[in-house]
Amino acid sequence: MEDAQSVIESFSSARSDAADNLPLGSVSEEKVKQEIRRIADKILCVMPPRLLNTRDGKMYTSTTLGMKFEASDTYRSLLTLTTTRSTLGNERYIAAVVHTFFAYVTLSHRWKGDEPSLNDIAEDGVYSLPASRFDKVRKFCLEARKCGYDWAWIDTCCIDQRSSAEVQTSISSMFLWYRGSALTIIYLFDIMESSVHALLLSEWFRRGWTLQELLAAKVVRLYKMDWTPFPPFSRCTAFNHKDVPEILVALESATGIQQCHIKSYSPSVDHPRMKLRWARGRVTKVKEDEAYCLMGIFGLTMSVRYGEGDRAFSRLLRKIMKCTGDATLLDWVGQPSTQNSCLPSSPRCFSDAPVGIPEMPCTMVGLAWAATLVFVFKSVFRKARSSFRLRNGHNTDHEHSEDKSATLAVIPTLPCNVDGPLHTLRTARSLVPFEGNELPLAKLLRTPLRPYALTPEIHITVPCFVHEVRSLHFTPVSESYYCCADGIRPFSLVTSEKLKTFTDHRSPSRYLLAHSWDPRLSYNSSHVLHTSMPLLRQRLANPFFAMLLEPCHDGLFRRISTTKRIVAELELSPPRTYGVRFLDLH
Repeated sequence: MEDAQSVIESFSSARSDAADNLPLGSVSEEKVKQEIRRIADKILCVMPPRLLNTRDGKMYTSTTLGMKFEASDTYRSLLTLTTTRSTLGNERYIAAVVHTFFAYVTLSHRWKGDEPSLNDIAEDGVYSLPASRFDKVRKFCLEARKCGYDWAWIDTCCIDQRSSAEVQTSISSMFLWYRGSALTIIYLFDIMESSVHALLLSEWFRRGWTLQELLAAKVVRLYKMDWTPFPPFSRCTAFNHKDVPEILVALESATGIQQCHIKSYSPSVDHPRMKLRWARGRVTKVKEDEAYCLMGIFGLTMSVRYGEGDRAFSRLLRKIMKCTGDATLLDWVGQPSTQNSCLPSSPRCFSDAPVGIPEMPCTMVGLAWAATLVFVFKSVFRKARSSFRLRNGHNTDHEHSEDKSATLAVIPTLPCNVDGPLHTLRTARSLVPFEGNELPLAKLLRTPLRPYALTPEIHITVPCFVHEVRSLHFTPVSESYYCCADGIRPFSLVTSEKLKTFTDHRSPSRYLLAHSWDPRLSYNSSHVLHTSMPLLRQRLANPFFAMLLEPCHDGLFRRISTTKRIVAELELSPPRTYGVRFLDLH
């Protein structure tokens, strides 16, 4: 660790740098204090509001942290050296000294038993508490001090759990706090052996919150039950265990996360399904934390509402869907959310790898959205031109017809009418044939389609290739349903729901089999819009992930939950008239 004194010495040598173009001249001590205080406050704003001092074991708030700094030798040395406008204007060096003083260590651990809270920390500090209940906190602080750091943060007792506002801020800032720490100590209470095999068995790898702690921390050290660090297993003497090859391989094996992401991770909504699969085998104490512990990984924030159950994960997923337009987020199995049958209830539902074509680069998703915007602007321009011609006596019927069709393609709004037969759609004015509201393949190639549209009513409009189910019967031996649908090879599905079975092909269909539209189908092998018609038809003929839908009220559909993915396949190559229909799922 680079201590404050070495930073100050570097700062002192920089004072006489001839390349400094700022005008020289003495400044008052009060002005120097104001500038140092401004920089210190700026740094404290992005740090945890409470830290434990590893020397005296006492808890300090942001205010008392500032007072502690101003009473330190580091502050006095900095004040003495900053005597000219030149050095006062060199904010980078002042900030480096302040950063070094406030460098803190975070603890990543598995909560166990009755962990001490903020109220349990006495004014005399953690070192004065005799109970064994505080052993973890004490030993953590001692280990942080051995590593050369004066400040430590632990989530059990450095957050006021009684304040909902502070809990909200802490959960939203957790990733940044671990990212800003100088060191993260990973304490594995259930590991006694110094072996890679023992490391893989730790419960720490199966907890929800420890995922973002591993990804956020830049420097980590793994400790065993007796608070001794894991050996490097080789001649590597790196302080950071992320730089030890054997440990890095073990972390990859235990988490399923590539080493490049473990060593250097940047929060984003890119590749959302991959990141959700990182969390599929992890558990949290309360249901809502399944979503809250992932906010930092995706770089998203949302309000914390304990008591809402799986709706928290639904809110997070809707935010991700709104940002990405990733069609693979519809490909899940398991228990649906109580908010919408098209949304899963937890990350565990993404246990399988996506079916079908390779994942499209995130830049291509951006291109698709850009193309959509261009198309919308063109539609607006045509409407403006039509209005102008109408005012001047020109006939615009043909142009209005084209604009209506184009708008429908980009922003689908046609719900399915389930009060009548399934082969009809309802518009705002009248009932029209179902086929008349399909978007054919030719238009899918010309016009980028979103894979879904989110509505304020918690409905999700999904463009789908739709096939009516003609027969469905239960097979007791395999405990599955045998299904036949128009144009689809017979297939089986497994669900915990009790479905309505029927075998008469002439009777009205009770279910639809839907193949949701995936924008990646429109891209060629070079990921450039647009692919050719033969290639698109070939891709559609491949096995695909499908959803079984049941008609409900007001033209809405409910997705039937399955315990295994439905993989279906067309009987024949799709014709050119094959098209998508827009279904509202709730």
